[in-house]
Amino acid sequence: MREQVQYQDRKPNHSTKLQAGLPFAASLRISLVYLICGALWILFSDQALNALVPNKELFARFSLIKGWFYIGMTALLLFYLIYRTTFRMSVTERKLQHQYSQLLQSREELRQVAFRDQLTGLSNRLALYENLRILKDVSLFYIDLDDFKYVNDTLGHAFGDRLIKEISARLTDWLNPAEQLYRLGGDEWVVVTRQSKDRLQVRVEMLMDLFESSFAVGEHRMHMTCSVGISHFPTHGRTLDQLLKNADIALYQVKRNRKNSFAFYEDALSVPLQHRAEMERLLRFAMDNGEFVLHYQPQIHLGSSDAAGFEALIRWNSPELGFIPPDQFIKIAEETHLIVPIGEWVLRTACEFIKTVHEAGHLAPIVSVNVSVVQLLGHRYVETVMNVLRETGLDPRYLELEVTESMVIESLDQIADKLSRLKEHGVNIALDDFGRGFSSLSHLMKLPITTLKIDKSFIEQIPDNMDHQPLTGLVIRLAQGLGIKVVAEGVETYAQLDYLKKYECDCIQGYLFSKPLPAKQARDWIKTVS
Repeated sequence: MREQVQYQDRKPNHSTKLQAGLPFAASLRISLVYLICGALWILFSDQALNALVPNKELFARFSLIKGWFYIGMTALLLFYLIYRTTFRMSVTERKLQHQYSQLLQSREELRQVAFRDQLTGLSNRLALYENLRILKDVSLFYIDLDDFKYVNDTLGHAFGDRLIKEISARLTDWLNPAEQLYRLGGDEWVVVTRQSKDRLQVRVEMLMDLFESSFAVGEHRMHMTCSVGISHFPTHGRTLDQLLKNADIALYQVKRNRKNSFAFYEDALSVPLQHRAEMERLLRFAMDNGEFVLHYQPQIHLGSSDAAGFEALIRWNSPELGFIPPDQFIKIAEETHLIVPIGEWVLRTACEFIKTVHEAGHLAPIVSVNVSVVQLLGHRYVETVMNVLRETGLDPRYLELEVTESMVIESLDQIADKLSRLKEHGVNIALDDFGRGFSSLSHLMKLPITTLKIDKSFIEQIPDNMDHQPLTGLVIRLAQGLGIKVVAEGVETYAQLDYLKKYECDCIQGYLFSKPLPAKQARDWIKTVS
């Protein structure tokens, strides 16, 4: 094998030597032909003249003519050879020049494709790295549109692309001659400016003012807002990657807090993100390591005081981070789609728990399980639920799936059909946190819900004087008028209990009766209630 490789290595060198020797061999061949022809001409022409011209004077003249003829023919031959060679060189040179021009044109076209955003014609991320070699006095404005996802979801991606082009045009017109605009993709741009540090806030406020007026897209007028993260060299980084990362961190802080604003990067902003990254890393192994556990908060029938069911609530006890509340890790699980396997584990564990309750002789209670929109949007979520019910042997009527009001507002069209299919199989559907968002009666009518859970914020507003809080009572009677069971969450005082009894709320849930309990304690609790 090694010999073959060596042979292959030598072969190109031998071929190169042959190609290099071709001009020399051709020249040598022409010279030899010329010498032989010249020698034969001299030899045979002299013999022919001696035989044909006996007169010496006439012979001398013919010899002179013969010599000049030889010189003339030689000159013509040399002229032909030189002309042919130079002509071929000229043609080859023109071809090479044409090919070189085409190559330069193709290179420029490829550069345009590589360094230009195809939708807007703006420079892209590659161009940013190519152009920004000198970072002295550079500041970056990292721009991201607020809630642009809803534009694509409601009006379509084609409309969203036209809106992006309109915004890009307005940003381009706003730039100073010394500033550059780059589109990073999606609804993100970066403005590179060399404004002095004390002028950056004024400049970014001018940028925010661009979004005060609406954007014309066909017949539509769209009002959009943006969030901006700002980093400055060298305070916030000494490389372009560091500046981009830190501007993005500042942008994330704006998005998280209020949107439609801007923030300068600070070192303190990196701490929450580092904590989040660590949480995400540990979350990926938490289920395999058995770090999740379910607690169950009882729900009580107000009319009979019997146990109506339990809400399954997940808890994460990380050996590295300690106890982590669900509101801190559920969002991360949704963003990383880890919520899909975690959610299936919760569903299976909750079904197994309530099955053991039934086997102990308590046949009435149901179990409620919270569902993420990420799970519901999955193609096989209905099949997953039915498989879990079949494998655990639980009757579907003892399972209740809770969807939040915000989920309904954002994804009504995508989830309504799946919820309807689940209800057809006998699964109960609860609308959780009702009152926290802005859903309307139309949402209640479109969804196949069987239970309405009034948000804790409504219950907290119930005063000692029951006549001062009619709204919660109206919600209860409205839902019952639609044939929907009502569960009040977060009941903590007897005044709230009396109010809910007055308006004949079906069930209550809260610390007044019990906090969320581990599975064994929940089973013991139901024995005492019975």
